[in-house]
Amino acid sequence: MQNTFKTRRLKGSWINIILFICHAFVFITFVKLGFEVVDTVKPMPTSDFIYYWNLAGDLSIYHKGGIIGFIYAPFKAMGIEPYWSALIVNTFFYTLVFIASWLGFKKYRSPFAVIGQLLLTFGLAMFGLWNAGYAGMVNADFPNVALLIAATRGFSLYGVKRDKLWLVLGGIALFLAVALRVKTGLALGIIVLMILIFHFKSIKKPTAVRWIVLVICIAVGFAAVSEVMLRRQSDRPEDVARQGRLQLYTGILDTSVGPMCGRWTRESFNKTLEELDLPLSEVIEKHLSVKSKQYLLEIVQCKLTAVLNYDDFSYRELLAFGVKHRDYTEEDLDLVRHYEKLEEQWVDWFKIITYIMILVTLVLWRKLRIPMAITPFAIYFAFMALHSIFEIQARYMVEPLMWSFFAAVLLLFEVSINRVKTSD
Repeated sequence: MQNTFKTRRLKGSWINIILFICHAFVFITFVKLGFEVVDTVKPMPTSDFIYYWNLAGDLSIYHKGGIIGFIYAPFKAMGIEPYWSALIVNTFFYTLVFIASWLGFKKYRSPFAVIGQLLLTFGLAMFGLWNAGYAGMVNADFPNVALLIAATRGFSLYGVKRDKLWLVLGGIALFLAVALRVKTGLALGIIVLMILIFHFKSIKKPTAVRWIVLVICIAVGFAAVSEVMLRRQSDRPEDVARQGRLQLYTGILDTSVGPMCGRWTRESFNKTLEELDLPLSEVIEKHLSVKSKQYLLEIVQCKLTAVLNYDDFSYRELLAFGVKHRDYTEEDLDLVRHYEKLEEQWVDWFKIITYIMILVTLVLWRKLRIPMAITPFAIYFAFMALHSIFEIQARYMVEPLMWSFFAAVLLLFEVSINRVKTSD
């Protein structure tokens, strides 16, 4: 009996080592790819990205971006080029995903644990591919998603170990994620509402669900305070007011059915400025009253169809937003063409796997009433609800896809099915 136990422990150790080697290989591969992309293209920030870079040296211009200016301020102060600064920042957050996506079981006693780790490593690879394309871009999107993944892992570990340290760490990561992107806070409002509706009995009792919901509310509250403070110290009140409305104009108030539905347009931007002095309720009434309910539904359908069909999140935008300061080279084009095709293939598979994982967790919620099993669906539903109203862009889909995927895997393989003790 003792020899059998030792054999099983040895076997588990070898599986652990093999899985970690695969996990580390994926991480190193995409860190190298990120360096290759930046070293080849050397993208200079434009559009929102140049605003984020300028914000790092002057908070008085603030109108969006949350704490992104604080993150990049030290690099700008040291005179480091924006693309190398972005590489350092984005690689740091990718490292956070690498850590958060390693389950670290002492013994792989169940095949579910192995499958769970393989899925998380696949998620690491998917995020790595997208992150590498944006590795030289000064952006808030990918740090935001990395922090959400870290927060989800922290809450998951709290669900397994009941150690409040993980709850606190998860809450800090969530606060930083929302402090980077206000829209995440709006999504969390919808997610919490759904959890309250479907898990009200669990929340009434002093359970893990109750504590997680409380920490989410606290994190969003602190993030909201940080956003208000940044807006108040800004010297650009018109820009602040405009930004609060612009995504509504581009998303539904001043858009139409067609290839540009829900996208940013100069017309929507100008219309926002023209009507900035009007009360928001009056603006909404003015624009929506002249559109039939059928037409509004067509706009929403057009937008949701577009975001569901997105298969390019980084490489197609790399040259469009990062290389306006010079002509494209053959080296630029060869790199982008190669990874554009790879991205399309991977995204299709990733979407299918994510949708399957969401459906499986929904079945668990319906059949077994497992606490929080509705969360992956709630995450995806929340962002689809926001996309139906606000402006849409390709990279906005990274957040719901990655977040719901990691939440589903952790629920299925770390909390719900195995109940296996983990160690970091």
